[in-house]
Amino acid sequence: MYKIMKRYQVYLNQHSVSVLDEFGEHSKISRSQLIRLTIDQMAENLAKIFAAAKIPPGNKYMLDSLVGAIKVKGRRTNFAQNIDEIYLAD
Repeated sequence: MYKIMKRYQVYLNQHSVSVLDEFGEHSKISRSQLIRLTIDQMAENLAKIFAAAKIPPGNKYMLDSLVGAIKVKGRRTNFAQNIDEIYLAD
């Protein structure tokens, strides 16, 4: 399958870049290819979530309608529900 690619500029965390570079040395996969593979996989997963949530086009509150749409081991979850516990933990 032929993909048309467009160039984008992104800013990356230096630690993440170091991990990608180290992995690339061992796997012989370039940093650019690793980033493309990761973004492609994330886009596929997001498309599945949007399709499963049946979000109507033009919905201003699209993210609100995704609350609980991600299923983990057959359960619906709300990852934002316990955010205070995460950030206020000692």
